[in-house]
Amino acid sequence: MESSSEQQVNDRSSGPRTGCGRPGCACSLPIGERFVLWAMRQWQQDGRVPIEGSTLHCGFKAAGLLEVLPDFAIAMDAFLFGARRAMRIHLPTCAHVSHDEATLVALCGLAQSDHDRPLMASLDALMVPTASRVAGIRLKAFAVALGEAGLRLSPAPGEAGAGLH
Repeated sequence: MESSSEQQVNDRSSGPRTGCGRPGCACSLPIGERFVLWAMRQWQQDGRVPIEGSTLHCGFKAAGLLEVLPDFAIAMDAFLFGARRAMRIHLPTCAHVSHDEATLVALCGLAQSDHDRPLMASLDALMVPTASRVAGIRLKAFAVALGEAGLRLSPAPGEAGAGLH
């Protein structure tokens, strides 16, 4: 039995939908993962230490996470200077999530979920050893603070964004 394109469209639209449905689109991510993605992109856009009044500073302040902004910035600096290759981070307005961005979000999820061994093994593969240690410590502090603020980075299987892990 063949199904018409109209039936296929109706089948897709009958269940709950999160985001636009495009593969790799940031709009399907849970809010915690969106925050991490936004912060990475904004850090890349600013290109310097976040100062008071900057977009990144204001965003962390609004989220009640200002105290972990230094941890986040140091972790991102460790990625910039210690990565074995340039990381692809899009502009803040881009809808598509790059493979590197998804990896960094997933690493934050590992840090938040106390999966320290897989976190450090992944960081060691991506970075030179001295930078991976710094990044691991700072990502852990950042991710734990996100969790305490209610921003979960490890969605249950089947939830939007679960494919990033």
